[in-house]
Amino acid sequence: MRFEKKRNMAIRSIKEASFPYNSWERIVLVVLFLRGVKVNMFELHYEPISNDLANSGQIALVPWDIETFGFGVANYKTDELNTSLRDSSRLREHLEAWAKTHEVELVSTTISASDIRRRYFIQSLGFRYIDTTMVVRYERVQSTNYPHTKVTLKPAQKDDLAPVMQICGQVFENGRYHADVRVPRDLADKRYQQWASRTFDPANSQILLVLKMRGEVRAFSIVQIGGEQGYFHLAAVAPQWKGKRIGVGLFASTMCYFQKQGASFVLGKISAANAPVINLHASLGARFSDPGVLLHWHAPWATHLVTVGK
Repeated sequence: MRFEKKRNMAIRSIKEASFPYNSWERIVLVVLFLRGVKVNMFELHYEPISNDLANSGQIALVPWDIETFGFGVANYKTDELNTSLRDSSRLREHLEAWAKTHEVELVSTTISASDIRRRYFIQSLGFRYIDTTMVVRYERVQSTNYPHTKVTLKPAQKDDLAPVMQICGQVFENGRYHADVRVPRDLADKRYQQWASRTFDPANSQILLVLKMRGEVRAFSIVQIGGEQGYFHLAAVAPQWKGKRIGVGLFASTMCYFQKQGASFVLGKISAANAPVINLHASLGARFSDPGVLLHWHAPWATHLVTVGK
């Protein structure tokens, strides 16, 4: 089956599916197509990168990003990877073979920042450092007095989507695909735009909140709530309103929204390079943990990625 046909079938299956998200790690709705089998589930489905090489790690297609980018994208889990292998060339050959079979041009993986041995081994496979991430943690949300703000966040209506998507196409500088110089900037922006757009899908439990003043959308956030757990996925301020303390109001209002919805603790994930957002979270009492190193592998045959260094 050619990649284009496989991708179109995956998109159709996603639209037909009706499973809710279960955790903050299931941000992206995904469908795996392997050996012509269609699976309607909102989670990544991993398989061994090689059946011939023990402890070689698990890999999965990411159809939601495939839909956005128009080329193959996968995620590689290395929890069970045997990093004591003296020769990584065989594993590298299996990685390339799997990627070529599935027409994948980019593979991402995240490992603990403290696992230096694993990082060096992964880099010997051809992965390159892209970013460092951190988990944001808010605890005791119900008993915290967040700063009073005059602005109010409300769930977005359909006519709010256009200005939100315009903001998405202008302001983001951080994140896995913006940090990768080989990914075209317009595609990295498009990923955030589609993220916002998908919040209107009935099967999506994420909520798009907008901050409007005088009828104008000036900022937005995307959140998710499951019982007592909240998930702070994304936030942005329109470029013409940056530096006017709207960001403070946006983050404080978002935390007040979690509070009103009954969340006791809130998680998020951010780039360690995004100092302004880190400071905003810290000013509201957030703590940071689980630093991770994000790495990307780019296929030698990639036709959609930017060529650099030549």
